[in-house]
Amino acid sequence: MPSIAAVLIVRNEEDTLGACLESLRCAADEIVVCDTGSTDRTIAIAEAYGARVCHCAWREDFAAARNFALEHAQSDWVLGIDADEQIEDPEAAGHFLSAFVENRDARTVGTVEIVNVVGAGASAQEVIDQTERFFPRATFHYEGAIHEQILPRTGVKLSAPTGVRLLHSGYLHIEEKAARNKRLLEAESARHPNDEYVLYQLGKAHFSLKEYREAAAALETAARLIRFEEGAAPQGRLGPVSREVLTGLAVSLAYAYVNTDKTDQAAALLEEHARRAHAGTRRADFYHAMGYVHLMLGNLKRARAAYLESIRLGPALEDVRGTGSFSSAYHLGLLAEAEGDVGAALAFYHQAIRLKPDYAPALSRCIDLIVEQQAPLPPDLSAVCDRAAFTTAYRERLLAFLKRGDTAGAAVLVQAAAGFSAELLQACRNELSAYLQESGGSAH
Repeated sequence: MPSIAAVLIVRNEEDTLGACLESLRCAADEIVVCDTGSTDRTIAIAEAYGARVCHCAWREDFAAARNFALEHAQSDWVLGIDADEQIEDPEAAGHFLSAFVENRDARTVGTVEIVNVVGAGASAQEVIDQTERFFPRATFHYEGAIHEQILPRTGVKLSAPTGVRLLHSGYLHIEEKAARNKRLLEAESARHPNDEYVLYQLGKAHFSLKEYREAAAALETAARLIRFEEGAAPQGRLGPVSREVLTGLAVSLAYAYVNTDKTDQAAALLEEHARRAHAGTRRADFYHAMGYVHLMLGNLKRARAAYLESIRLGPALEDVRGTGSFSSAYHLGLLAEAEGDVGAALAFYHQAIRLKPDYAPALSRCIDLIVEQQAPLPPDLSAVCDRAAFTTAYRERLLAFLKRGDTAGAAVLVQAAAGFSAELLQACRNELSAYLQESGGSAH
């Protein structure tokens, strides 16, 4: 069997490198770690896992560093991986990669699914990427100072999924990476001013930094550079534009417009892409964005149709988790509320919670409707929700009523808790007791 090398470039990765290398034990015959100037324990950790360590001066060029690392690998095939990633199921990944090598020729690059956790806390999102990472070492190399791409040394490139899944934690503090990426992408765009992919990534970096006007400008230019022709795949500077870029470009530009008070323009953009019916529009994320834009414009009928389409496409066609499932169901609940149909709203919130039992926005709306509309909690909510998350949300809402002196609202919540479960009622009593002790009040 041809051999497989896992190849990394690193710098000060002591917090994550061990877990990454541990996950490679069943998937790679050799590990090559290219260090670009670590001052912590990174090198020692790599050597402890038996990695071949090489050293490369950092020149603000990811492709150059990765190609340098490739020169120190000896295996036939290469899996590119970062220190803040790890294989979800190492044993299965080993089988997947071996099968890929057996069944694919030297023109084929393998994609992996990467689950990126973006942000932290309640606002965190899971973003799914299908990214090219696995290839024959003799046939391909990297190009691009940042967001580098795997390109053939000669001839054409084919692509196919490997089945491998990676977990990526590097976007927990996305602003730090976005600031670095913006600087490198601006330099890369100066070198390749007509590269739609570089401009797309630059727009995303601006968006992550909440620089929405700059994001829109970069994304608009990227969109203009793509050649859309009837009956043909959209083309960029280096050939066909990937589905991921097409979806991300349309959706990110629409949200950038919304954040710069150009919601009408966002709607027109998405409708135009829908008419073109290119591959990027056949995703839950695209119709979720369309639903949101039309909801902001008050076009409830069009918003509902878009959200229903995103749910029809479903979780298998999500880039951001929830766009084809719980988040769209939640927004359909908001639409039902706007039309005065509380029963339908609760049904949609219940659907969202069933799909994601700890989904805070839907849990919160169920609680708010108790006071706002005297609506009962869905009878089987306790069977589908995350009870700890629901109890926490309930106690927080009760405390908010108490702090603003709304004793009537607090009483309604306590009464509803009594009809829901003894556990929730006790949690409310505990919250009341703690509040009264802290405020010096008394209970009656």
